[in-house]
Amino acid sequence: MQAKRCFHVPVLRLFCKVKMIRGILSQRVLSVRILRARHTNLGPSSMRAMHTSSAKSYNPADTGKSFSAVPTYEILRASAIFAACSRQWLIGPMVSILRAAENSLWGIPLLFAVKLVVFPHFCAGQTMEDCKNLKTRFTPMNVKLMVDHSIEERECESDWALNLKNKIKLLERCRDILGGGVTFVPVKITALASPSMLEEMTSLIESFPAHNKRLVDPRPMMSASSNALLERSVQNLSTLCAKARELNLPLLLDAEQSHRQPAIDYISSVLMRKYNVSDPPVVYNTYQMYMQNAEERITRDISLAEDLGYRFAGKVVRGAYQIAESERAKIMGKAYPLFNSKHDTDAAYDRAVALVLHTIAGAADKNVSPAIMIATHNATSVEAAVSAMERLHIARDDGRVNFGQIMGMCDHITCALGTGGYNASKLVLYGDFSEIFPWLVRRLDENRDLFGAVQEGRILLTSEAKRRILRLISWKN
Repeated sequence: MQAKRCFHVPVLRLFCKVKMIRGILSQRVLSVRILRARHTNLGPSSMRAMHTSSAKSYNPADTGKSFSAVPTYEILRASAIFAACSRQWLIGPMVSILRAAENSLWGIPLLFAVKLVVFPHFCAGQTMEDCKNLKTRFTPMNVKLMVDHSIEERECESDWALNLKNKIKLLERCRDILGGGVTFVPVKITALASPSMLEEMTSLIESFPAHNKRLVDPRPMMSASSNALLERSVQNLSTLCAKARELNLPLLLDAEQSHRQPAIDYISSVLMRKYNVSDPPVVYNTYQMYMQNAEERITRDISLAEDLGYRFAGKVVRGAYQIAESERAKIMGKAYPLFNSKHDTDAAYDRAVALVLHTIAGAADKNVSPAIMIATHNATSVEAAVSAMERLHIARDDGRVNFGQIMGMCDHITCALGTGGYNASKLVLYGDFSEIFPWLVRRLDENRDLFGAVQEGRILLTSEAKRRILRLISWKN
């Protein structure tokens, strides 16, 4: 009798565990069904009008297709990382701990764990060969790469020369090693030009009340030394643009904070006039749609390009400096330059994308029409853009429209776009861990809201992991 009781207890415990696991899996299946329903019934009338062919071409809920080239261990790792980042109140303390760990003995084990788990999730690796391996893996899903090697801002002119040399080398290696598997290369202007000069230019530009409606040339108001510095900065960027045009590899100029962005708008327009006169355009300016003046600036820049006969090219993002902008506005006693709500930012983003897409569709000559990089991890914005392309009869593979997401973030969206025939790219960083670590921490700090947005992706990741495990079990049986 005692033996039977000893036997029954473990069996009962096992039975309970199985029941619990089945309950969890059932909840996950329900969550995925809800998510799939959201992708099917998009809500706004404009999105419900999506054509059937468009719905079939872009379906991120089809995890078997979207994650077909992603190893199971990477799916499990991604799910764990997003679970850890799902509690936004933890991100601030996490950032502080990571920054403190960088220069301390007690932080060595923590940094080792980050290098082992987090680094390979968000970065291609340490060499260009690692990028090549990633390109090979993404090729079956029709996803290409935007490759960057982390460079932070510099004020010293000798550093600009070195950064320019390294950036040109990066362009050459991208084309030589990755071939047609690379679509864009990001450029941080403050790594090639004086940040303080940009701030001086912005101050002069903003002295004109209508600067958001009409592009202001600050040079007549600048000193001789500042003009000379600007000329050398533009020359550095022109050298890079010439190499990019030679290699047919467009550049994405990174956005900056509001006290530098008007100067970057001016510099980008100077570069576009020279390098965006053929197909494809070489220079893309970046517009952060959480800024209250972003829509005006896009409208202004499209009109200016049409008037002067060059191609407008823009990368549209939501924004990455919300905390810094808030702190600066308080310190300087200036008006807060960003929208106060995410809803307003989302609406501005979708309007901006719609504006550029409508301008593209209405262009008489494809070779002089605008181009756009729709850089977002927001599923609703991607669905709206896909729907608009369908309504406007813009081909899925039209070179004037590209989509992009950061590696390790919303991979289901990128892969679904790629397999659906759209121009989809992943932003991948590579380099030594010690060089990349500050970038990782900065991304974590600047994109706190983003980790809330990727939780839908975590549900799909969990669903795909469950599907593979159940398939393995059924195969073994």
